[in-house]
Amino acid sequence: MSSTNKINVTVTYEQSTFLYNGTPTCQLVVQEDTSIRFKLDTATAANYRFAGVIFDNPNDPDIGKVSIKNQATELKIQDTYCKNDDDISFRIVLTPLNSHECIVSPDPQVINKPPM
Repeated sequence: MSSTNKINVTVTYEQSTFLYNGTPTCQLVVQEDTSIRFKLDTATAANYRFAGVIFDNPNDPDIGKVSIKNQATELKIQDTYCKNDDDISFRIVLTPLNSHECIVSPDPQVINKPPM
């Protein structure tokens, strides 16, 4: 049995813009069962927390466990890769500390692509 692949993505929110590992878009390509960890950078974590995730298709069989950890500074999504050659589109939801507002990202997307 193979182990789960892991992808780490640092999330920055500044001046109304989401950045993923320093870029404004996030398209992750996976080719196996993968654990994806989104972690707030230090400056963002000082002011915001993950509140959740909104999936365009919450019934997609590739979506496994979703969890928020470490005082809501980490969001983990398990892509089970049971249905390859499809996309998982979703929005990350942040909330400012001491506020009930929600900020919703325009990305990211996970692309399940069979190996060539």
